[in-house]
Amino acid sequence: MTFNTFPSAQWALRLFLFLVLVSGCDSAERKARHEPLLPAETFNWSQVPVSFQPPPPTWERQKHNQGGLLGIWFTHRGSVGERIYISEYLKVGRRHEQRGYEGPYTLDDVVEETRFSTEGWPIHPDSFVIAPMVPDSVAGREAYRLDFTLNMPDKTLVGREYYVLENDHLFEAAFLGLPANMPLFERVVETIIFPAGESP
Repeated sequence: MTFNTFPSAQWALRLFLFLVLVSGCDSAERKARHEPLLPAETFNWSQVPVSFQPPPPTWERQKHNQGGLLGIWFTHRGSVGERIYISEYLKVGRRHEQRGYEGPYTLDDVVEETRFSTEGWPIHPDSFVIAPMVPDSVAGREAYRLDFTLNMPDKTLVGREYYVLENDHLFEAAFLGLPANMPLFERVVETIIFPAGESP
């Protein structure tokens, strides 16, 4: 009796496609970990400037002004709509201008106001898996981090949001995209500083 020691053409094709996919993901993640960021820029959306190194030029920038957030949005060119944004939640920052201001605030006082929610998304809430918010740090300040997964029929995206308070101004740094590009977002977050009160 003889045995065919060669895989079938169909099995070989599947193996080839799998290896291409794995190689592509590995290449994308390697690029996300090592591609140079742009030089640091300082943004003055309000009374508290924030500085960070933007992602590479393949991430196109535009003004972010929705949901009470004002800042900058970077969309990955040619992607599935991956985005990075760093913005300020204006409602909190403008309270000190109002009569009856009761600051200074702590992060715990205000973080729930901008915390991630599925409201307003044109996607069924059951498509999201949201992890508990956990303590973290940004620019040497206390922060919270929230991770979530968005399961769509043709792909799975991951999201991460950081919330940090600086001088009664609530900032949010967020990512939504493919898992391979999460390291790039983390590298951008690591460059955040508040120039008016440098990181300790």
